[in-house]
Amino acid sequence: MNKLKELRLKNNLFQKDFANILGMSQSGYSQYETETTDIPTDILKKIALYYNTSIDFILCLTNNDNPYKKSKIEENINLNRLKEIREDRDLTQKEIAKIIGMSQNGYSQYETNTIDISTKILKKLAKYYNVSIDYLLYLTDERKPYPKSKIN
Repeated sequence: MNKLKELRLKNNLFQKDFANILGMSQSGYSQYETETTDIPTDILKKIALYYNTSIDFILCLTNNDNPYKKSKIEENINLNRLKEIREDRDLTQKEIAKIIGMSQNGYSQYETNTIDISTKILKKLAKYYNVSIDYLLYLTDERKPYPKSKIN
């Protein structure tokens, strides 16, 4: 059972109920639970905040369901931790794009918030940088992730 379904059932919610909370259709939400559609980062954030857990837990990167300490930085579309952390490591866009297996142009679009970053790429970046996805998406200021899940 995936974490989305597990969390929803633990909170005694039907798919239709939680879809309404997220402001979407039941069929759209169902695709997240069945993993037929990638979950947009704004929806991932809403889910983590609603269930008071971390995105890392939702995506099975850790078994720890406690949320990270909340970020002191209010969500701001102009801030971009991907660029910040890449530059801290003295990497170019071309280098990090090669490391995670994509084009520089594609990666550049993530840094400029032109397109939403996929959960697959978020996982690769979190693993490479040894940070939580919550850190990458400004839900926390804590860099260090919880211990890795035995699932992945």
